Amino acid sequence: MIPHQSHPFWLIAAGALVAGVILVLLAQRMRRVRGLASGRTLALDDVTLYSSRYRLSGRPDRIVRVGKAIVPEEWKSAKRLWPGHIAQMGVYFLLIEERYGVRPAYGYVVLGTGNRHRIENDARLRSWVLDLADQVRDARAKLREPIGVSPRPAQCRACGQRGNCSQRAD
Repeated sequence: MIPHQSHPFWLIAAGALVAGVILVLLAQRMRRVRGLASGRTLALDDVTLYSSRYRLSGRPDRIVRVGKAIVPEEWKSAKRLWPGHIAQMGVYFLLIEERYGVRPAYGYVVLGTGNRHRIENDARLRSWVLDLADQVRDARAKLREPIGVSPRPAQCRACGQRGNCSQRAD
């Protein structure tokens, strides 16, 4: 073996090793900055969960297994936490419990700033989410109900929906 020929190989190998360590450290830092938790990813925005029991569906951005716990994460571009974000997490709690048979104790909403907001899965949130779901279902059902109108015949003649209307005054 010629010593000067093996020297560049070792330099290249050492440089690659240093570059690899730097990339791993940068990736870990990037995960922290973006608010991503450690744990084994079970789903990454690729699983739509359905519940026939609650008549709800949802697609968490990430579902993570941390030990025996399952933790949903939802990533938002917003700079502050809104009530809708909390309600969405509450829906994910119900869906994950039904799908995986494990009730998540908490989940995270990760904002565009990288801030992580821990949302606790408590009875108050569960009740609020189920009530909201009922309100949405009631509102959707009312969309099919006819709106009572008393048009004058001249209004009906000029209306573009005249042919579709069961309440027209001819």
